[in-house]
Amino acid sequence: MSRFSFDLSDFVLVWWGLLYEAMPFVALGALLSGFVERCLSRETVLRVLPRSRLLGLAASGLLGLVFPMCECGIVPVVRRLVRKGVPVSCAVTYMLAAPIVNPLVLASTFVAFGAQGGWRVAALRGAMGWVVAVTIGLVVWRVLGERSILLGGSAPPDADDAHAHSPGLGGALRDILTHAARDFLEIGATLVVGAGIAALVNSGFHRSAMEPFARSPVTAVGSMSLLAIALNLCSEADAFVAVSFYAFPLPAKMAFLVLGPMLDVKLLAMYTTVFRPRAIVAISGLVFAVIFLLCVSAYRWMPLVMAAGAG
Repeated sequence: MSRFSFDLSDFVLVWWGLLYEAMPFVALGALLSGFVERCLSRETVLRVLPRSRLLGLAASGLLGLVFPMCECGIVPVVRRLVRKGVPVSCAVTYMLAAPIVNPLVLASTFVAFGAQGGWRVAALRGAMGWVVAVTIGLVVWRVLGERSILLGGSAPPDADDAHAHSPGLGGALRDILTHAARDFLEIGATLVVGAGIAALVNSGFHRSAMEPFARSPVTAVGSMSLLAIALNLCSEADAFVAVSFYAFPLPAKMAFLVLGPMLDVKLLAMYTTVFRPRAIVAISGLVFAVIFLLCVSAYRWMPLVMAAGAG
């Protein structure tokens, strides 16, 4: 039997199902992003960060719960935070964690995995994202150097917001909707392509075609990691794609869910506007390595965590 047998009706059904479930979260995320961009001052972050650097890094990994942001718009925000005086290591930690450790993404993960232990999967995703982000932040602080990783060596001070805001309540609403519409179109386009690829894999390939990759922890985690980098999905919708790869166990899917919001093709391009090339290589390599090792080791401990949560 051939391992590839394309059925158009199955493809359309899977593709539409993924888009139907994910699009509301993309729309809500775009509106939330527009509100944060227009209505929340970046200086507010400085007031909530502890003075201790270790506590600051830990808090930065949780800031997405208060200042949620998709990875599609996180890099410009981080660049502005650094210009406002936020330590680079804390900014990097927030940059990596916020697209995962935020209410909307955790909610979409819960909904996507529903019957497969939704709240436990969402909690594991958030915890692993926080651990990876804080680990990289510590390396930036202690090993790579705060200012040495920035493009040009330092960020110029920012006296005020460079964005021209429309006055009044009506102007604020217009700015929010304009920003949200731009984000929705950009994120929605990547979701349509990513969901189409996922639908093609799931409806066109027999499960036996993916089983060789899913059999070993190394190949399963590695292949899902590479898929996360290539698909360029938004973190608000990627859980609906991840759950559809039925042949792969949860630790491999977790690599997809944690790595994608931290490292993909579009993010690599955006990183070049903030970081030196050597710093991008170092941070990207560290992110990939830490997530790979964490998810391969998860084959041992993740089933125990899921079973305990179910009990």
